[in-house]
Amino acid sequence: MAKSRARSNQQPLNLVALAWCALFAVLLGVIVYSGLRTVAVAHEMRGLYGSLTQVQREQDRLLEEHSRLMLERGTLGSMQNIEVVAQTQLGMEFPEQLGEILE
Repeated sequence: MAKSRARSNQQPLNLVALAWCALFAVLLGVIVYSGLRTVAVAHEMRGLYGSLTQVQREQDRLLEEHSRLMLERGTLGSMQNIEVVAQTQLGMEFPEQLGEILE
């Protein structure tokens, strides 16, 4: 009878120990997964930061080009430049007398 009591007391104890081991294994798995996920996200963030830096450099280059083109447009669109091009390349001249055209 003493042996049967000892066995019945050991079974619940074994189940409790097994439950703790299972809980420990689950928690260990969650911790490992969380660590691996953190590493993956950090790696992805470094890649995105590198892409951001590259895109910002491209933006700066394009803004520089835009500024240069706007300056060139302003230079080519000035009245003096238009008059010089009209006279030299197109052979246009300002009329001697201004008159009114009636229809």
